[in-house]
Amino acid sequence: MKTNIVLQSKDRELFGVAIRQQTKTGFLNLSDLQDVYDKERFNKGWHKKRVDHILNYDKSKSNTERVYYILKKQGIINVPFSTFIEMVKNSSLTRVLKKLKAYKTTGARQTKTTWVNPYIWILIALEMHPELYANTVIWLTDKLIINRIEAGDFYKELTSAVTHFKNVNYVRLAKGLNYIIFGRHETGIRNTATGQQLKELHRLESQLAFAINMGYIKDFNSLIKELSKLYHQRIGTKKVIN
Repeated sequence: MKTNIVLQSKDRELFGVAIRQQTKTGFLNLSDLQDVYDKERFNKGWHKKRVDHILNYDKSKSNTERVYYILKKQGIINVPFSTFIEMVKNSSLTRVLKKLKAYKTTGARQTKTTWVNPYIWILIALEMHPELYANTVIWLTDKLIINRIEAGDFYKELTSAVTHFKNVNYVRLAKGLNYIIFGRHETGIRNTATGQQLKELHRLESQLAFAINMGYIKDFNSLIKELSKLYHQRIGTKKVIN
């Protein structure tokens, strides 16, 4: 079962606030978006605005219509527009989104936070303020999630390649990769990686898997020596990865 990891990369920052994203669902955090807006509103004198107003049918009928087509294009809903509007009128847009599993809250009290389908999150962000609109458009040009998934897929390819080696230490292998790319090792370090770091990790894992499958690296000790050599080339030390 794929773990729903929360990313908090610098590539996912708006005005210095890290926007959390879940890798399994792709959901982006609405509470973080509100924090961004409140911070900038205070600094720049913007009008008070709340994300839940944008998802309110009575306050913004046009946004409700946009949400409908976002859901329809993704195959989340397959009912006529009139039926969807009736559902919203009888309940609320957020309650309908919850039923459709496109909106959810997690945690309780101080840890309570709201997540939403990434396309709906984008709609809300673009509606908040012109400057936030511009920053969001630029922010969307990166491919962090795609890069992270690719890096994860190549790690699977690499671990598959080493299965015929004896005495494989997978923790040591992951540690070695982290030292080369990030210069250090710590739990969850890849979840805060930048897009460029993930591209480098993707390339490294691909190259090592190829070298193993072609017989250039013949055992696990040789693989660790290769990782240590790469680390030495990058950092300029002769430290052996343990």
